[in-house]
Amino acid sequence: MKNKSYIVLLMYDAIRMGTGVKIDECCEMYDISVATFRRHVAFLRAYFMEQFGQNVVYDSSEKRYRLETV
Repeated sequence: MKNKSYIVLLMYDAIRMGTGVKIDECCEMYDISVATFRRHVAFLRAYFMEQFGQNVVYDSSEKRYRLETV
């Protein structure tokens, strides 16, 4: 099992590169609960907003969290 910091950094990379993150894929790959996944996304959402002025949104058509295009 990977630690929290490493998982959040992997999620950050996926969001930043444009691939985004899917709930089910992340939970399975990193062996985390949905609640933990949502906490990580909330942390990343706040970080992206504060540092870059960008919002992490859920794209229901792709079923993934991604950066909102401005």
